[in-house]
Order: sequence, then C-alpha cells, then structure tokens
Amino acid sequence: MPISKAALVAWMAAMFMATALPVQAGSTGNGTAGSGFSQYTYEADANRLCKGDTVLWGSGANKGIYFVKGAGPYSPAGKRVGGFYACKTDVTKAGYKIGE
Repeated sequence: MPISKAALVAWMAAMFMATALPVQAGSTGNGTAGSGFSQYTYEADANRLCKGDTVLWGSGANKGIYFVKGAGPYSPAGKRVGGFYACKTDVTKAGYKIGE
C-alpha cells in the first residue's frame, strides 16, 4: 500500500515533536529544576513575572537555601554567579529556607 507524501511528512513531524528535548529552566520561568516551582535565569524576568512578590536567588552550591537581594554569596565584583531567581511565595510554599 503506497503512502502519500503528505502522510509521510505529517508522520515525520509527529515523530520529531514526540522526541523533542524537554524544556530547560530558562528566562521565562519554564523550568523547575526539580524544585516544583518556576525558576528564572534572569533577575529582570523574575521581577516582571513575580508580580510584586519578593525575588529570591538560589544556586546548586547552596542547595535548599534562597537569598534576598544583597544577602548570600556574590562574586568579588558584587554579581551573582550562576544560579537562578524565584518568587518568595513559591520558595516558602515548597519549604525551602531563606538565607541571610
């Protein structure tokens, strides 16, 4: 039984979509990195999407602890190194600690 070119293209597209890589944690809060809540790569995105909530910062080096701006580890230049941002309400609801 011959298969039409359109059916073959549709099947190939369906197979591609089914095997696409999962979404990684990123700047639009589309990742959870196993925490169960949205995490943001960029502070500006967290500020915009947390809608009035306090934005916290966390990293794998300080697992389970999130810090408010001005607290926690910074680089010698005063910048965050790696890590991610999250909304305080989500962090506390998930049971994580807020560091000083």
